[in-house]
Amino acid sequence: MQLIDLVPDLRPTILAARQLQDARNSLARFFPVVNVPSVTYRLGRRTRNDQTVPIRAFDAPAIPIQKQGIIDVRGDLPAVTPLVNLTEVDLNQEFILAQQLAGQAVDWQPAVTSAAGQCAATVDNTMEAMRGQLLSTGIISLVTEDGTTHSVDFGIPGAQIITAGAPLNPADGAAVWNAYAAAHDVYAAVAGDAAGVAVTTRKVYSLLVAALQVAFPQGPVGADQVAAYAANRNLPVPVTYDRQMKDAAGARTRFFAEGTLVFLPSNDDPVGRTELGITQEAVQQVQRVQPNGGTALSAAEVPGLTIVTLGNDNPVQRAVKGAAVGMPVLQDNDAIVIWKGLV
Repeated sequence: MQLIDLVPDLRPTILAARQLQDARNSLARFFPVVNVPSVTYRLGRRTRNDQTVPIRAFDAPAIPIQKQGIIDVRGDLPAVTPLVNLTEVDLNQEFILAQQLAGQAVDWQPAVTSAAGQCAATVDNTMEAMRGQLLSTGIISLVTEDGTTHSVDFGIPGAQIITAGAPLNPADGAAVWNAYAAAHDVYAAVAGDAAGVAVTTRKVYSLLVAALQVAFPQGPVGADQVAAYAANRNLPVPVTYDRQMKDAAGARTRFFAEGTLVFLPSNDDPVGRTELGITQEAVQQVQRVQPNGGTALSAAEVPGLTIVTLGNDNPVQRAVKGAAVGMPVLQDNDAIVIWKGLV
């Protein structure tokens, strides 16, 4: 398919799509989205851990949205290019109804707006999956089309990635919470202050609750008691995150690794950002004149998610494509401690 115009002006659709985020993707508070001319990340090489490599976007083929969370890796930067094929009903509307009405133009804006929203959600969900990987492992690992794995290691010091000697055993309540405090001490030593939040899973949180119940069997223990006990020991209150989504193969996967707890500065302070760079589709939207006589994007608006409309007349096809390149970038690896192997 090639670029075609389904609406007079695609600019409002693009700008609106850039504002769409899935409310469930709460890890964005730690890695807010920014649009930048080039995406940079620190390589996790021990001998060259101060090297920063600028990466610019290159065009990548679109993949139809059959299952969300599709990642296509090109070179050193993942390109997320979801494609929404418009339905047969939509196509009939254009080619049959328009003829019946003697060539009257069909309003494609509702269909384009809806499809652009699906593209934006897919891009946001894919970035959220990367944010979960980064927070819970310190590494973003993506599988390329040929089956090889491309990893970006942000160089979190080994001392800040703690592996439990054994899963937490709530039968020894005091030992569980002492281990929690010891892991937090590692964070306080490197960050120079107490952590403000501990992000974990419901399963780990349930173990902490059960351990506290064993330590204090006099009454029922719930979220209030856990928060009060943690505050009394100058420990961060754990919060849970269990977002899941189907991957390209249809398997349901977690964004945040099970059995992991991560100490961070606070529940709303960023430790990095999700950088979105320049796509070839965005460059085309600066150069291509629309039916309204203007361009969909200005030069200053090129970085970030872009929407384009595509079509083919033989066979008849119409589609809306989203394009974004980028990834979450950890900017302060002294502000994170990962405690894993808890279940």
